[in-house]
Amino acid sequence: MNYDPNPAGPLVAVIFILFIGFVYVLVFAGIYALYAWLLSRVFRKADIPAWKAWVPVYNFWVFLELGGQPGWLAILSVVPGASIVTTVFMCIAAYNVGLAFAKEGAWVVMFIFLPWLWLGFVGLDSSRWEPWRSPVPPVYGANIPPRMPPSSPGY
Repeated sequence: MNYDPNPAGPLVAVIFILFIGFVYVLVFAGIYALYAWLLSRVFRKADIPAWKAWVPVYNFWVFLELGGQPGWLAILSVVPGASIVTTVFMCIAAYNVGLAFAKEGAWVVMFIFLPWLWLGFVGLDSSRWEPWRSPVPPVYGANIPPRMPPSSPGY
């Protein structure tokens, strides 16, 4: 019979697991904060209140509607297996949003592989929100401003 006189062994293991869990939550919160901040910059440029980027599922809803997609698909992002549907429609919305910010269609590839970098380029560069450039109008209902083409000067 092996008896371990050191009772600290299981305690050290529990502390180690708690530490790893804390680091995981801290890293996840940092990544989410970066994503939400960059998304808030995109929303601000599109005349949407920036606070909507910080609400976990609602930010997907607003982004989907900004890109002309049905916002209710954001609910599927929390359903295992069905979240791929949301991912596909988020890429389509990113394509449309990118067009409205005068980005070429190839920019959606960056959104697919590096969404934080795409949000950084779109949200922090000098491009302007010109929704008439996108072929799909946004879905109204999330306080998204209407699309109006630039007025031509009357000659």
